[in-house]
Amino acid sequence: MAESAHPKENTSSYPREQILATLYGQAVGDAIGLLTEFLTKQEAEECYGNVKKQLELEHKDLCADFHRMSWEEGDWTDDTDQMILILQSLIDNDGQVIPADFADKLKTWSKKGFPELNDELGIGLGRTTKAVLSHPEYPQESHKASFDVWEANRRQIAPNGAVMRTSILGIHQYWDTDAVADNAIAICKTSHYDPRCQASTVAVSVAISLMLRKQPQHLKKNGNYDIDNIIQECFHVASSKCLETDEQKKELRKYLECEKIKDLKLCELGKIGYTYKCLGTGFWALKQKDFRKALQTIVMEGGDADTNGAVAGALLGCKLGMSALPVSWVSKLKHKDWLDEKIETFLKILVRMKEGKTTSEAADKARQDPEGL
Repeated sequence: MAESAHPKENTSSYPREQILATLYGQAVGDAIGLLTEFLTKQEAEECYGNVKKQLELEHKDLCADFHRMSWEEGDWTDDTDQMILILQSLIDNDGQVIPADFADKLKTWSKKGFPELNDELGIGLGRTTKAVLSHPEYPQESHKASFDVWEANRRQIAPNGAVMRTSILGIHQYWDTDAVADNAIAICKTSHYDPRCQASTVAVSVAISLMLRKQPQHLKKNGNYDIDNIIQECFHVASSKCLETDEQKKELRKYLECEKIKDLKLCELGKIGYTYKCLGTGFWALKQKDFRKALQTIVMEGGDADTNGAVAGALLGCKLGMSALPVSWVSKLKHKDWLDEKIETFLKILVRMKEGKTTSEAADKARQDPEGL
């Protein structure tokens, strides 16, 4: 990766390069996914068939409809905007996960967007999120509001509006799997209460945290990730924390272990926004070896391609690192410099928290074995 494609500072105290690849993987997956968002697979082929093996952000003009023209070339969509809202909430609260603060930021963003980027409002909100934000007790009682909306819809709605933004929660406190899972659930429930939505956010967040930790049980002898073992742990954590019945767990496993992207039916009429379709896309991508090729394959499936791309980009980016991300995709992100600054501020907090954890562990060890090893 060219040095200009991401912030420069280096440190051995945390997996910086992987963290950057996760966040930029999300942003470029989102931005390149906008090319075919809401198109069928056939429509995607008609628009981009001639360039499908070398897609670039500027190719958005090949399908210059009203939806795509709502964003400028190189911009990400609401998927990454909402991830950044979580990031900003962590910054403003010195690393604490406070659902009410995120909920307040989400509602403010829905009305104003990011004014510093010349937004006039937040665009792209899903139907469920809009309904929750309109609840009279939102944002003060965000979990209650999302539960009420879920209940009013007979507990059947499970869209992808929470899983799309969760990559940052796989990074935050990545050394503590329980904390990662609990944080993902707490933020998920500010807008999406369904257990499938919660399980989706937990699985994605835990996968990122496990890759950042690089524990021996998740590595092969050659040092590569043992993706099958990572998936099994993601399934165990997500199912135990979020799901109750064997049937629910069976469906989760099916999507986590999907081997063929065609089986996900990503442009299936009326179902493109199902949270498990996005989850399945992300974990399908995690099994791939080429970032550009995997993301282009996802984009050309159509459907909710920006959301699918955001999750897939975060997971595969974390696995492969910044050098795997196309330089042209990263460098041409419209608001990259603005995002760089936020990432740098967050990383300082993350390092401080990790060092505090390490210091605490050392103190505990010293108390248990005051004479040393």
